[in-house]
Amino acid sequence: MTVFEKYVWVLNTLYRAGDHGMSLRELNGKWVADDTVSGGQPLPRQTFDRWKRDILMIFGVDIECQRRCGYRYRISNPEALRSGELNRWLLDTYTTATALSQNLSLSGRIIAEDIPSSRNFLPEIMSAMKSNRVVDITYKGFEFGRPYTFAVEPYCLKMFQRRWYMLARNVGKSEMRIYGLDRIEAVTETGSSFRLPDDFDAKSYFMTYFGVVLDSEAKPERVVVRAYGQHRHYMRSLPLHQSQREIGSGPGYADFELYLCVTYDFVMELLRAGGMIEVISPAALRHEMHQWVAEMWKMYEND
Repeated sequence: MTVFEKYVWVLNTLYRAGDHGMSLRELNGKWVADDTVSGGQPLPRQTFDRWKRDILMIFGVDIECQRRCGYRYRISNPEALRSGELNRWLLDTYTTATALSQNLSLSGRIIAEDIPSSRNFLPEIMSAMKSNRVVDITYKGFEFGRPYTFAVEPYCLKMFQRRWYMLARNVGKSEMRIYGLDRIEAVTETGSSFRLPDDFDAKSYFMTYFGVVLDSEAKPERVVVRAYGQHRHYMRSLPLHQSQREIGSGPGYADFELYLCVTYDFVMELLRAGGMIEVISPAALRHEMHQWVAEMWKMYEND
């Protein structure tokens, strides 16, 4: 287990302890008991103190010692984990991985989704992002018959629907593009560096998009959809987009408002729900949905 994974273990354990926190002795007891991380060896105080500093620097999470409460350690700013998407994802992933590793005897009764692109050049791209290095990638898009090699400036990574994607500036074309890691055949870090714009923020960049389809001509607009039956509960528990909010309901349905660019992947997501979702507005999107459904009907009308 890497040191980074051990940091996540400490974070997860103290986060679950809440405001009451844990003494170093209690933490050590859990540490030794979990031999997958400790190997049965205790956690020295000096090591723990060093890890606290590293955790603050890497995650922005402050582990404080409450001396008045018997020298108990707790996370003083848990909101850093709740509001930070990457931190929260790391904790959730680690917790899941730990539970699975401790119950390998159930492997035949637990089904997990495969994300093959996470094995393709993720460490290399992260390394280049860290040092703002230009990379040469050999890329074979689905629409091309052969791969092409070109230079890109990696801006950020995004996971979407079981695939990893890289947002990068294509140096030759001088434009921003999305590249699926599952279509990259080679990555080579060059000796050239680039300057990431001071105002670039990955979350803000994708804020008005549903997924990874970027359309510079599409403008954000208000979309209202009606979810029927059980699907309204699914939308409540897992919103389609961060802008989603419920604006009304009736017998067997609920209306949701979203504010985003209407892109191809968003339309495909609506179609995936079939008759459980109806577009109320805008009229142009409702008409587009009608056209897609009409095309589908032509495929099956003779059955």
